[in-house]
Formats: sequence, C-alpha cells, structure tokens
Amino acid sequence: MSDPSQQPSRQPSPRHEGASPGARHASGGTDELEHALGSAPTGAEPGGGADAAGARPGGRRRGPASAGGAQGYAPRRTLTLRAEAARQVTRRRTVVTAVLLALLPVLLVGAFALGDGDTSGAPDFVQLATEGGANLALFTLFVATGFLIPLVVALLCGDPLSSEASWSSLRYLLVSPVPRRRLLRSKLVVALVSSVIAVAELMVVAYLLGTLVYGADPLVSPGGDAFDLGEGLWRLGVATAYVLVSTAAFGGFAFLVGTRSDAPLAAVGSAVLLVVISTVLDQIQALGDLREALPTHFQYAWVGLFQPDPAWDDLLTGSLWALLWAVVAIRLAFWSFGRKDVLS
Repeated sequence: MSDPSQQPSRQPSPRHEGASPGARHASGGTDELEHALGSAPTGAEPGGGADAAGARPGGRRRGPASAGGAQGYAPRRTLTLRAEAARQVTRRRTVVTAVLLALLPVLLVGAFALGDGDTSGAPDFVQLATEGGANLALFTLFVATGFLIPLVVALLCGDPLSSEASWSSLRYLLVSPVPRRRLLRSKLVVALVSSVIAVAELMVVAYLLGTLVYGADPLVSPGGDAFDLGEGLWRLGVATAYVLVSTAAFGGFAFLVGTRSDAPLAAVGSAVLLVVISTVLDQIQALGDLREALPTHFQYAWVGLFQPDPAWDDLLTGSLWALLWAVVAIRLAFWSFGRKDVLS
C-alpha cells in the first residue's frame, strides 16, 4: 500500500482557491457560458482581432453592429422610396382613384353633349368650357378645386399609414426594424408625389380630350381675354400648382389623423370634415380678416391668374397659410407617432 504522503498533491488553481465546491461549480459554468458567448481570450487587446465584437483589424467596427444593431443592418436601406411607391401603386384604391380621375373629363364632355347647349345664367367657366381643350381643362380645375382635389389628396396622404395599422402590419414594419421617422418620411414623400401625379393626370386628360373634341383654340378667360397656346398653358400650370399647394393643408391634416387612427376612413373623413367646416366658417362675414387663416378662404385665388395682369397677392397669402397648416400638422404627426404605442 502506497503512502498517501507520497502521492502527488493536486494544486488548486488560483481562480478556485479558497472557494467552496458549489462556488467552483458555478465558476466552471461561468467559464462555459463565456466560451459560448465568444468572449475574447485572456490578454487579447480590444479591437485587435477581426472577430472581436464585430471589429475589423485596426479597431474599425463593421457598420451599425457597434451600436447594438444586427450585422449588416442599415436604417437607410429599410423601406426605400422605391419599395413604398411600388406598394402604393399596386393598391386597389390607387388604381380606382386614377381611373375615376381620368373619367371625370369624359363625363363632363358627355354632359355637354347630352345637354341642350343653353348655358345662359351659368358661371362664365361653364359658358367657355366648350371653347377648346384649354378651356375644358380650366373648367375641370374649377369644378374639382372645391371638393374633389382635397378629397383625393386626403385619401392619398391619410390612408397609407392607417391602412398598415388596420391590416395589423404596422408593428411588423417597425420590428423589421424600420425606424419610425423613416417610415413616416417614406410614406409622406410617396403620398405627396402621388397627389401631384393624380392632379396632373386630371388636367392632362381634360386638356387632351378637350382638344380632341373641341379643338385647340386659344384659352379665353371669363373676362374675355384670349391667351395664345403658350401663355394659356403656363397659366394653367401655375393655377394647378397653386391648387396643389392650397390642398396641402388637408393632406397634412389627414396624415396627422392617420398616425393616430387605425381606420383609414377616419383619416380621410377628418380632412373632408375640415373642408366642410372651413367652408361654412368662411361664409360668416362677422369673422372679418380672421377668415384668411381658414384653409379654404383662398382656394379660388388662382382665378386671378386669368386676367391680363395676374393678381399674385392672394396667391402668395393663400400659399403661406396653406403651407403653415401643412407644416404644423406634419410636425405634430412626427411628434405624436414617435411617442405612440403601436399595438396593431
């Protein structure tokens, strides 16, 4: 029998010396956990290896991983404008809206064809609508300014975000992850561009159809002033641009409501209600100059363009008020959505 004193003694490691068996077992588990998590070996310099915390040699880290993001994640690549535009263009409401806008000039031409031609007592724009393609486009803008164009802009600006919420896909977009501000920016830019394209489509179809049916006669204003082709077209273009700017207030308001509601109808309906309320208040003479702040007060200021000396004052004032409404509403939309608990 060998002498126990002659057996080689097992020296405790410095790390486990003085520790109880349970503590040594826990320490061993910690070693295994550190190994599984890929901790750097003892003595390794920070940033010295290519695989240390996603860093490249020389201490340069690979993109957003250093900020806690997943490897290869770049916020600017999420929900690009092209991707959002493709999603919105293929939606049924976009197609239906485009078709209905293209049909409006057709309906107007059909109404004039079916009528008896008596326009006595009608507004000057109606009397001149059949004088040529430019005048039909001018009449189309006149009938669409009050309600149709604000409705289309409200639909295109208020529907995209609230539809995502109603489909329960909004939270998945944010988990993707798409930053909230980038999500709003992409949807807002696409909505604004879609609004411009929609109104431009309406005017182009009206002009081409009117030219085909009534000829390419010069534009005649309600005051009896005739403008040649170039002069008439640039005035029509400026008038169309002003109508788009003046309806930005309703688009911004619909966008704001769309960030707070899960129902697309609520966003669009709120903007339409704003049009109605503003129109009613604008008829109250007792409000005086306060009516200038209403988003519908300068809606038809573009009519002053169709006279020998265009009236720019009302156009400028109306544009400033409309942009103020739009900027405030959009700023509130970004602020409120950034603090919203997205549950759908």
